[in-house]
Amino acid sequence: MKYMKMSAAVILAGLMITGCKKDDHDHSEEELITSVKVTLTAQGSTPQTFTWKDIDGPGGNAPQISEIILAPNKTYACQLEFLDESKTPAEDITAEIVAEADEHEIYFQPTGVNVAVSNLNKDSKNLPLGTTSTWTTTGASNGSVKITLKHKPGIKAAGDPVTKGETDIEVSFTTKVQ
Repeated sequence: MKYMKMSAAVILAGLMITGCKKDDHDHSEEELITSVKVTLTAQGSTPQTFTWKDIDGPGGNAPQISEIILAPNKTYACQLEFLDESKTPAEDITAEIVAEADEHEIYFQPTGVNVAVSNLNKDSKNLPLGTTSTWTTTGASNGSVKITLKHKPGIKAAGDPVTKGETDIEVSFTTKVQ
């Protein structure tokens, strides 16, 4: 009987310790990104914001996508925002991406449109991040710009192809220079 009481006390103490254990947040946990905002500002002009929104997430309703229209022969400062608007208030994922810059990289792939993307901001190892960049247009054209956010914990290196790492989100904007 004495051993049963001691065993019960040990089991109860073990359950209490386990039950009170601090919950550690897993920083590699994938966040839901429902919206991407692209803000482009030509020197001396008002900022223009273009959005890709899929509030109900993959598999539901089709996303709402702005068409990017830019002037020829201009240089634009670009700033990206990544949001989870399925929550109220919306959660800004951009701050987390910047805080974990060594594990993220954003790729820009213009196709058929006269837009060159350069000057991506960098992480602590001087590797590209891309939450800010410069877009330069030339002559009139139509096409698209694909933006891909990759998660690369421990594997990010100089000159990485867009195929390396896990895709957090990939969106394509119809883009016109006119």
